[in-house]
Amino acid sequence: MGEVNNKFVARQAIFDQSKSTYAYELLYRDSLENFYSCSQPEQATSQLILHNHIYGDLNSLCSQKKAFINFDEKSLLAELPLVLDRNVVVLELLETINVTPDVIKIVSSLYKKGYTLALDDYDFSPKWEQLFPYISIIKVDREDISFEQIVALKNSQFIEDKNIKIVVERIETHEQYNELIKIGIDYFQGYFFHKPEMNIGHFIKPIKFNLLLLFAEAFQIDMNFDTLARVISQDVSLVNGILKLVNLETEINRVEITSIKQAVTYLGSDKIKQFIAIVAMSNLSSDCNSELLRESLVRGKMMEYVSFSPAFIKIRGLAFLTGVMSHIGAILNCPIEKIIMALPLAEEIKTALVSNRGLLSDALEIAKHYEFSENNDETCPIMARHDISEEALLMNYHDALKWCCATCP
Repeated sequence: MGEVNNKFVARQAIFDQSKSTYAYELLYRDSLENFYSCSQPEQATSQLILHNHIYGDLNSLCSQKKAFINFDEKSLLAELPLVLDRNVVVLELLETINVTPDVIKIVSSLYKKGYTLALDDYDFSPKWEQLFPYISIIKVDREDISFEQIVALKNSQFIEDKNIKIVVERIETHEQYNELIKIGIDYFQGYFFHKPEMNIGHFIKPIKFNLLLLFAEAFQIDMNFDTLARVISQDVSLVNGILKLVNLETEINRVEITSIKQAVTYLGSDKIKQFIAIVAMSNLSSDCNSELLRESLVRGKMMEYVSFSPAFIKIRGLAFLTGVMSHIGAILNCPIEKIIMALPLAEEIKTALVSNRGLLSDALEIAKHYEFSENNDETCPIMARHDISEEALLMNYHDALKWCCATCP
């Protein structure tokens, strides 16, 4: 097997009917410039396993959720799944597999060992019937399979008899999601939660706007502790959260706290920023999918790591906030420019998020390009322009995931 020098893994969430994250599909890419294009797809699986399970931390990468990992025929016959924890992974059998006696034998063996197996891009071909006794999940692509076919699949006798779950991929709107909910589809995959469906006359609730003001204030270059203390004092949940955080610190140092301002000052700017980012974004996203909260924080942290490269030193103090705020339109279901222009944010942040210009915009594009798998025909010249290595960005992404896993509620 040839060596793959640049090893990149992204993840895409799979949701249940309540829009909670059920699992992540791990997506192998040979670079930031395209989707995986190797003529030997078994290299993708083996490299993914090697660098993110044996050498890495699969649980952190997937935030303690299950990991869907693709396996082609050669990877199966080489028994690569056996190095993975059966309680952590779902083995996704690619549509290119030939259902031979050897394949049936290994699939049966994996099933008996307790592994969860899924069929990817199910196309109703009769060849798959031989594998049905071992399959727990079937994935269909909404762009390849009609809605009527999805309904027929859901109502099939073998689906009911075996209690097979169905995942529908490429869900892009809430309308598509709602149609599939009505017929009882179990899981959903796609970017529908990224795209707010705008309605005329949208407004932001006052309490959420106050949180936005708090968020923006916390990330000012010259943090005003008096202002922060005043805003926090007006919200019981924020007061409770800040006191809990202080309590963890004072258990060690035995410091008596007598006011919110003292608590804020005691914690210092770094801890306060992290606290406000998590608590404020959690409250702001209470009406939308929690996955979007996690993704916002991961993007912000990833941009912060990227900003430590020499090219982005001038925007280092603004990177985290820019990354987190880049999802605020989807979180509040409101045009992002309407939100951003109403806040006391640095002009560099407004320029990046509204006009897509400047160093912050470049750092944001680097982070976004890594996150999304469907960039088949796109390139990322910004990487080369700012001398950002692929290996460094991979570490940034995984470190951001670990940080979010440790801190996000």
